Amino acid sequence: MPYFAERCYFTEESITQTSWVVSLHSAGALLGCYFGQVLNERAGRRRTFLGSAVPGLLGATLLLNTTMPELMYVARFMMGLATGIIAVVTMIYVTEISDKEIRGALGMTVQVMNNLGSLTVYSVGPFVTYKTLNCIILIIPVCYVLLCLWIPESPYYHLKDGRIEAAKKEFMRLKGNQEESLLEEQMNIMRAHVRESMENKTTLRELLTNMRYRKAVYIVTGLKLLQYMTGILVIQSYLEPIFRQSNFVSGPIASIVYGFVQLGAGIGATFLSRWFGRRILLSISCLGVSIAMTLVGLYFFLQDTVQVSEETSRAISWMPLVGILGFNVLYAVGVGNLPYVLQAELFPVNVKGVASSTATMLACILSFLVTKCYQQMKDACGHYMVFWSFAFIGYVGVFFIYFFVPETKGKTLEEVTTNIQDQRPEAQALNTEKIEKA
Repeated sequence: MPYFAERCYFTEESITQTSWVVSLHSAGALLGCYFGQVLNERAGRRRTFLGSAVPGLLGATLLLNTTMPELMYVARFMMGLATGIIAVVTMIYVTEISDKEIRGALGMTVQVMNNLGSLTVYSVGPFVTYKTLNCIILIIPVCYVLLCLWIPESPYYHLKDGRIEAAKKEFMRLKGNQEESLLEEQMNIMRAHVRESMENKTTLRELLTNMRYRKAVYIVTGLKLLQYMTGILVIQSYLEPIFRQSNFVSGPIASIVYGFVQLGAGIGATFLSRWFGRRILLSISCLGVSIAMTLVGLYFFLQDTVQVSEETSRAISWMPLVGILGFNVLYAVGVGNLPYVLQAELFPVNVKGVASSTATMLACILSFLVTKCYQQMKDACGHYMVFWSFAFIGYVGVFFIYFFVPETKGKTLEEVTTNIQDQRPEAQALNTEKIEKA
């Protein structure tokens, strides 16, 4: 964002304009979640992927051809719209086409690709012109469209609409040649799961009130709060100014180091997800990011509030870099990736679309609030209080994970949804009473 502020036609109110450029991407994603949910159910996963490229291409093209803040607002909103659509359908698609042994690792590759995009901007942005950077950004949705032309449709989508032969064809494309008996066995399991789920097809209202889904809703809501309220968006959006304040290393160089560490951590996390369960990775990650944010907050507390001597200031100037890089690694291990996986695992097919879009909409609201309010909270309470607030949320999250988040590693989607749904007789009776009254 400092890059845009310096090279575009920003006014004296550049801080406010910068915060809008950052946060309007999340506002666009919020609307994109709704479109993603509708398209996912009506047009299928594959065509939804292709359709999401339209606002992405338009936004990137507009960003390439303007330096006016008002038009940048529109461009960022449109790119956010594309992001929201993609976010809803991606994890649904990945969990539906992947085997249970690699489902977690494949889910984590989504964040790895996000990290690769961040690294590209961090590495190239400070050293090229505004136009060159946005030419590179425009190439990304073009490549995305070309790759999406080759992906198969999810068999679950075909089964949902009764197209059994089409589902078999897509299943064979995804899994390769299968023995007829094994193919029929897998298809029967999928058909039974889809049939049971579609018999109980529901709406957003029922998702939020039905006792069968309530536990999953609570868990995913808590995980989304941890994912977006522990500081990742502030760090990514304001990385260079944060490093610049520490005077330990130049902002651009620190950003590049951050990008490489982020990418490496994301790749490493995909392997860890195959060896360790979701709960242990989430717990370690949540505790680690809290300690890292505590360290960064401590530096700004000593620097801005205690106002230590210049010699002491130089001696502790390493703290923001170490804290943020540590945050980077530990965030990727669990909190940054696994909520996406769990949100797609915990809900059955009949509510998966509306649940995924609702979870992503919550994420967009949190993203908008964090990025828009960061500067105001920093000015009102101090930089250290911002980071300590993130740390506090993370510490609370450790207890939340321990007491409420279930283990889903090594289980089929059918096993996960069966175990997570509240099947207590008194809960079912209460739910039936609610439905009859409605």
